[in-house]
Amino acid sequence: MPTVLVTGCDTGLGVEFARQYAAEGCKVYATCLDPDSAAATRAIKGDVTVLKLDVSDLGAIEQLARDLKSQSIDILLSNAGIGRPHPPFGETDYANWRRILDVNLIGPMKLAEAFVEHVAASEMKVMAFVSSRMGSIGLNMTGGSYAYRSSKAGLNAVVKSLAIDLQPRHVLVLALHPGWAKTEPGARVDVDRSVGGMRAIIQRCGRHETGCFFAFNDTMLPW
Repeated sequence: MPTVLVTGCDTGLGVEFARQYAAEGCKVYATCLDPDSAAATRAIKGDVTVLKLDVSDLGAIEQLARDLKSQSIDILLSNAGIGRPHPPFGETDYANWRRILDVNLIGPMKLAEAFVEHVAASEMKVMAFVSSRMGSIGLNMTGGSYAYRSSKAGLNAVVKSLAIDLQPRHVLVLALHPGWAKTEPGARVDVDRSVGGMRAIIQRCGRHETGCFFAFNDTMLPW
């Protein structure tokens, strides 16, 4: 069965990714900011190893890659991210913007660089990045959310370049929009449906679709 590494498994989508992959019999490495407080992740049944990782700590990413150097990774799933707050124009919190960029953009790029050998050594050879339709410039009709939008637009640009650069190594690289998943009040999409949809895309995509941006319902999104 495939081996999967998922970041951001403290809550929400990360927990569900780990749960669904483990339920299928996959070997799962589930990373959390604080494994001690990630009770839902630690309670998942199956071959799940819970590890501590802050994706904004580039040295910690390098160390984890060294710790797992003998383990091939079929699916590297970059899920960790910061979604809020969204201060309006004129009230920008620049320190928080830098934090969002560190987690949503710089960290995922470092993951790709640190784990490329692990992924290239596997059978599936997949890197999947949880992005957002809010990172789509073409779909931005409402403005605002400067920090979050810019972090996800930047992530999409990284995904596109990775797809080109890693194509000779047959690595499939995808950007995925989870929908407005029910990890916060008012959201519409059940978490299990969101994750199930993204997993189905990862499973069915061929090499010719590397560098594409899909919503969880398998709709291709514009950059």
